[in-house]
Amino acid sequence: MKQTRNHYWHSLGTLVSCLVRPASRFIHLMRAKKHKRLRSCSGLATRCCVSVLITLVGGLVVVGCDSDSNPLAPYTGERELILQRVTSSARPHMQWVGGRVGAIGVNRGAKAALDTTLVWIMAASDNEISSAVVVDDRLDIDLVAQVGGTPLDSLEDGAEYTFWLAESEVYNAGLSADRRNDFTFVDTTFTLSYQLRGRVGGDGSFISDISIVRDQTLTSDEYHIMWSPAATGVRRLAIRQGSSGGFTDLVWDLIAEDENVAGISPPVTIGTAPAGVIVGAQWPDGGFDASTYTLWMVNESWNGSFSIRASGYAFFQIFSSNFE
Repeated sequence: MKQTRNHYWHSLGTLVSCLVRPASRFIHLMRAKKHKRLRSCSGLATRCCVSVLITLVGGLVVVGCDSDSNPLAPYTGERELILQRVTSSARPHMQWVGGRVGAIGVNRGAKAALDTTLVWIMAASDNEISSAVVVDDRLDIDLVAQVGGTPLDSLEDGAEYTFWLAESEVYNAGLSADRRNDFTFVDTTFTLSYQLRGRVGGDGSFISDISIVRDQTLTSDEYHIMWSPAATGVRRLAIRQGSSGGFTDLVWDLIAEDENVAGISPPVTIGTAPAGVIVGAQWPDGGFDASTYTLWMVNESWNGSFSIRASGYAFFQIFSSNFE
């Protein structure tokens, strides 16, 4: 604190010196010319200097007092609400900056509203919700029901949703457009996509359906493989870069320790080897490229053929459009 005061008084002394020196030179010149004129001019110069110094000293004292009380005073003005991220998942994570809010909601469709399109909401008595939330089963079912909405604790793949944040003033006014501005409300609308698009094929009596579902959070990004019947295990599961099954260009490869036992069961998280398997090819750190991939799996009766009609063989061709 003492060092801060010394800094300001040193600055003031320097400023006074700079102002007085020109005034002294001016007075010296005027003495050489006319003594009577000097009196009026020097008096005027002195009064001007004193007036300027009083103004500057007052400003420095005010600034000095503020800095002494809090030299690094934080910004206290309004901050714009910015919805930074909504993750790709059945239960998306929402992250924002700009301060705490009073309510967070999700509507089906392209409009933020407290009406029948509301599917998820979290509200507080004041601006108490901060920085990040997850759209999950921690919703206020009663508030959704009050406006005639259908509550959801997970969102549908391929559906359009509007995600929004509102300060209490806006929320209590029913999300009125008259109360909204960049500092009190923000929303975003898009089609949620977390299930990879592709084509299922192979022996339908072995595996009837295969899906890959993305589960992205603020700190992780995982893909889960599921198939049906869920009770059906597989002996080998692999992903290769290409449009059909094969042993070349494998990017991930799991083999049951006992080749005569279908010991791999769903769900399987890509990049994470279940217990009791041998990893033939490690999943790359960079994950999927913008390319077509084929996930294939076989059971103990498979004869080694990658024909789409081969017994004991099933595949899921992953479209490149998922990664564009």
